[in-house]
Amino acid sequence: MRQARSGALTGAGARRVLAGSLVKRTAASSLILAMAMAADAPKEGDANSRTADAPTAGSERRIALKDASAAPIGPAAASPDLSSKGPAKADALTLVTASPSARAVRVMLECRERFASVKDYTCTFYKRERVDDVLTPMHVMTMKMRNDPYSIYFRFHQPNKGREAIYVQGRNNNRVLAHDVGFTKLLAGTMKLDPLGARAMENCRHPITKAGIGKLIETVLDRWQAELDDEESVVMFDSKIRLGSAPCLLIEAIHPEKKPEFMYHKVRLFIHAELGLPVRYEAYDWPAGPGDAPEMLEEYVYDGVKLNVGLHDDDFDATNQLYSFGRF
Repeated sequence: MRQARSGALTGAGARRVLAGSLVKRTAASSLILAMAMAADAPKEGDANSRTADAPTAGSERRIALKDASAAPIGPAAASPDLSSKGPAKADALTLVTASPSARAVRVMLECRERFASVKDYTCTFYKRERVDDVLTPMHVMTMKMRNDPYSIYFRFHQPNKGREAIYVQGRNNNRVLAHDVGFTKLLAGTMKLDPLGARAMENCRHPITKAGIGKLIETVLDRWQAELDDEESVVMFDSKIRLGSAPCLLIEAIHPEKKPEFMYHKVRLFIHAELGLPVRYEAYDWPAGPGDAPEMLEEYVYDGVKLNVGLHDDDFDATNQLYSFGRF
């Protein structure tokens, strides 16, 4: 018998005893998530498919900025780590008896299908990443995102409050337009940066060209399709998680044994039940030694997501009077 894994049942007898109840709980949690996604899915001609803040004909086209809360969002703000719990202590835990890896991939395929109807969105974006073996402080930004053409706008709230960056695929010679704050802004004005260059990649694991919910979906789906295997992976589901007041499905995928083909030891992904999209992602490295906790490598949170708000070219234009890019 394969050695028991964290969060999994340890014997064939225990599995037979729990099988009936686990299958029922799995079916129920899947049905709840599917109903939530179906209820929120935009329908052609449905006035409710646009958000309450979506601009109407003749209204102001620019989406005004709102100050984002700088309250830290970290592991303590989410649910306890499922991998440290056993079935007796995690009442919300669903251990899937029929191909949990396949279920995780299926959920991501549904997220990708749902995201195909998203033209743009706004949110408050939180991120922290381990760069040069140091975990950066929490970054908090207002984010505007448009999918076609791929366009992104950031305004920083912490650190470097007031810093802004814009990237539009195929425009500005595919450069990032950015300005700093304080004396640096006075000297440099608006800079045109290579997205993969040292200046743009400072304190970042990934370039701006890989930012956003859509890119997250594709990355996780690609990795899980390549990596998840019920023989070498532990995949657990918790459908009773809340981020703030929002119900979510938590998927935790773990590779107990480190292998070259595995990117991370553990990934925790939170799927917003009403949006049907991932809104929080955490990735961890393998523990350095026995008894050590796994180190966080990257964490991204998309808070207060509003879909299809009607963003336009001027939302990604450095000359927008709502922005502070200044001279070029």
